[in-house]
Amino acid sequence: MPPDSPDSPDSPDNSSDTGDAEQEGSGPPAEQTEQIEDVTTSLNETKASLPEELAPTVDELTATLEAVADPETSLQDRQEVIESAQQLTTALTTIGDDTSDELREQLVTLVQQVSSTLTVGHDPEVPPEERSFLLVIVKRTTSALDMICDPETPEELRGQLIAVVEQLNYVLESSWDRELVRSFAMLAGSSVDWITAPGTPQEVQNALAESTLKGTEKLEEINDLAASQENRAKRKDPEEELKEQAARMSDQQEEAASAQDQPDESLSEAAVVCTTAIFESVGESALVQQLGGLIPEGWGTEGVKDFWKAEEQGDDLLDVLAQLQNDERVHAPFEIPQLITELADLVPGSELLGTLGKKSLNCLETASVLDQDFGIAAGTWLAESDAG
Repeated sequence: MPPDSPDSPDSPDNSSDTGDAEQEGSGPPAEQTEQIEDVTTSLNETKASLPEELAPTVDELTATLEAVADPETSLQDRQEVIESAQQLTTALTTIGDDTSDELREQLVTLVQQVSSTLTVGHDPEVPPEERSFLLVIVKRTTSALDMICDPETPEELRGQLIAVVEQLNYVLESSWDRELVRSFAMLAGSSVDWITAPGTPQEVQNALAESTLKGTEKLEEINDLAASQENRAKRKDPEEELKEQAARMSDQQEEAASAQDQPDESLSEAAVVCTTAIFESVGESALVQQLGGLIPEGWGTEGVKDFWKAEEQGDDLLDVLAQLQNDERVHAPFEIPQLITELADLVPGSELLGTLGKKSLNCLETASVLDQDFGIAAGTWLAESDAG
């Protein structure tokens, strides 16, 4: 039988059964250790074929990978660095191949900028949640490198994507603590996801790339502290222009989403992707507060440092993997209806596409199954989707 809605006054205690919670020790899990070793090996093998000017950047990347192997690094942050470095090896391989001088020069600048941003993302002086946010955006923007390096990608689109990645990383490196930067960066990161999604129509892809580039150019202008007040007074308020550009991007993301096929997945399959995407995109303090009633007693005693990801465990159960404040890795079963309804309150339907990118479709599929099979509403996800 479907569980009672968490909003019902007669609902039972939503806490997970502490007897099912398990500890896995501290330090990086084996899968991350193996990934770090593989990426480091690839970087070192590529180094010999690269221009001499990139040698310090490759050393910087390998040093960053070594640094995030520290047990105190959150599981999520470590994964973002690993996946970003994996994407950068794609660009480095292209640079080492017989490619055009123009593309090689563009990719060299891009790799140097992203590597520099990743270094800031592991700076202990940067507060943990800001650090995690920065690393998420770096990973999302570097996901464009496959399309950038694909010889079949149109030149104009390639140039736009290169500029978006470089400009956004430049601003993030220096102004990660500004709310304006963080809010636009999340939207821009999702734009990259929609642009590179296979099902996005070319006309929508081109329009979204153009508006996202205009937005990152405007963000860079706003961030330029050397811009004089006199020059600003001669033109339209750049922050208002950025808001207009962001609204245009949101509309185009809706067009991209409507062109995609809805995932045909089971509840657990859709919920795994949806839950992991939200764990990646939402700050840990908000997650801990929202999921307080579901966290196993043992986790609450020590305190959760990082919700990492979810894995399938049954038809209506997910195995949630997390890291405690003492850096112990733990996992426990969470009931999908309860978990998703809590997470839906953190990411309202109006922000779903711009926060999660294409993985928002898995959340909509999860919400659809919960609605049809359990009679449970996942926040405003379906309502906003129907309205759109």
